[in-house]
Amino acid sequence: MKRVSAPPCSAFPFATRFIPPALLLLASGAAHAVAGGAGGGGGFDGGGSDDIAGLIFELIFWIIWSLPFPYNIVGLAMIFGFIWYSGRKVRTVSGLNRIPSIAKATAQTFSLPPEFLKRNPGFDPQPLLAKANTAFLAIQEAWMKQDMAPVRRWISDGIWQRFNTQFAMMRLLGQKNVISAIQIRKVFIAAIEQDGNFDIVHIGIHFSANDDFISDRFPELDQRGPLEMLEYWSFMRKAGVAGKDLYHANHCPGCGAELPADMGEVARCTSCQVISTGGDYDWILAEITQADDYANQGRKLEKSGALTRRIRSALGADADFSVQLIEDKASNAYMQIMAAQALRRPGAMRRFVGDALFERLARKIAEQAPFVFNRLYLNNVTLIDYYRDDGKDSLVIAFKRTAQRVAIADGRLRLIDQGMYACDEIMIMSRDAGAGAAQGALYAHACPACGGPVGDTLDLKCGYCGELLNSTKREWIVSDLVAAEKYQALAASNKPAMTTHVALKQLDPLFAARDYAFNNIMMIIGSDGAITMDELAFAQQLSRQMGYDLKKLGGMFELAKNRKLALRLPTDRQGCEKVLKLMEKAALADHQVSAEESALLDEVRRRIANMAAA
Repeated sequence: MKRVSAPPCSAFPFATRFIPPALLLLASGAAHAVAGGAGGGGGFDGGGSDDIAGLIFELIFWIIWSLPFPYNIVGLAMIFGFIWYSGRKVRTVSGLNRIPSIAKATAQTFSLPPEFLKRNPGFDPQPLLAKANTAFLAIQEAWMKQDMAPVRRWISDGIWQRFNTQFAMMRLLGQKNVISAIQIRKVFIAAIEQDGNFDIVHIGIHFSANDDFISDRFPELDQRGPLEMLEYWSFMRKAGVAGKDLYHANHCPGCGAELPADMGEVARCTSCQVISTGGDYDWILAEITQADDYANQGRKLEKSGALTRRIRSALGADADFSVQLIEDKASNAYMQIMAAQALRRPGAMRRFVGDALFERLARKIAEQAPFVFNRLYLNNVTLIDYYRDDGKDSLVIAFKRTAQRVAIADGRLRLIDQGMYACDEIMIMSRDAGAGAAQGALYAHACPACGGPVGDTLDLKCGYCGELLNSTKREWIVSDLVAAEKYQALAASNKPAMTTHVALKQLDPLFAARDYAFNNIMMIIGSDGAITMDELAFAQQLSRQMGYDLKKLGGMFELAKNRKLALRLPTDRQGCEKVLKLMEKAALADHQVSAEESALLDEVRRRIANMAAA
């Protein structure tokens, strides 16, 4: 037999004796884990993992062939130690780390951007912070009384509709929310966005209070206890406006006349017809966002981001086009559709919904079992895309809502959803290309053709001018409302051609599969508002077993303690099934599955089955 020459390194026989082939395979797997972020959820896309693996293999073989024994063993030990340590560090990377604790968020400093100061010369942040303080306390009072009239002049239409829809549900359930011992700890500017000719200032409000949500009819829905929270309140105003004060005086910013005590859906002066809530006169409250949703906002979809600029350019909008105002109009429509379904009154949405969609939603109302929303919140409303088709401009708006449905029969309550559940839906709003200006706000019961008042009716003609109400000539009309998974199929078909091609997973940038699972288990742990020492120990152990860095999860633990977490699932069925497996594994981490955990797992299985059937 011909002998094959040995490699030049005389130590190679020793190396091969101590390094079996399986170990080299392990190196390959570790290299891919480091490069691709195995189990991470921190934004690793694995794009260069093959190149990195190749480099590691080259380095390993160089050590084996070129270094004498025992230096080759030491070198290999260092390589594998580095791979092990890096893999462990990568595993702790998670989007959930970006949810700051209250202490960390309130300690951050913010400098006013030069561009903002140029647009708003002489801007002093203190008056706006004072208005935010006033707004926070006034909103709490209005919420407890279930009457938004005292604050209507400085809140957007969408905010007004959100509160009033929730009030309608609370009245059906005999609920009230008593908030006491309110302490505002800190009010601070967190960020500033430019939105066309408008500016949006996001203000963080750190507060504590006793929060008692109680029902006279169904005490099993009660939630009581103290909370300490951080919320972000977003105020918008047209850039450079000198500014009136809508917060400390009930006078029209246009003519100075006293505004009516109850301005209803349209914050309009009865003397000069000026509407105070468009951001033309003062800072208007346009959004309220919880800390986790604020941290979870996709940076690519900022109001002045590259993708929204492409939408503005494609739409050819005028200078006053505002992404925030479009999102506000969409949230107004969405909440009215939710109320129409729960109250079983399809006429309430007839005026602003396209014919085909109305028939589908009306049929759904007739066929589905009656329900009431115990809670109904909008986490995010985001303009994500635009297309033009058949002479119409269409806007794509993504919704993430959190809700719990209950059923009432013979005076008894039954939970349809086992807890608060976050879901994603997509709304399409369409309007004729080159549409003229609307004379009235259709979503606030005013004819877009003549401005005349419109009631909740199935009659589609204005009683004053005879114009078709749900016409796309002057107003954005809701032409479709679909689950996120169904929209993904439409977007993938590229018919019609989209402008930005935003993937829906970009709307949940914090969450990978294990993050959804950990969030859902933490929701159960904090559902009663009192995390015991045993529950805390279990949560800490679970976080370590799932590979998280416990020191970076302070924000998540605070949200769980304050009952602000909801059941979250990805928008695709395959992702949901992966999350379910992780949840099942997490539930068994303490070798027993509680009744609450079992109910939650059953809920997830049911939702996955419904996705498969859809």
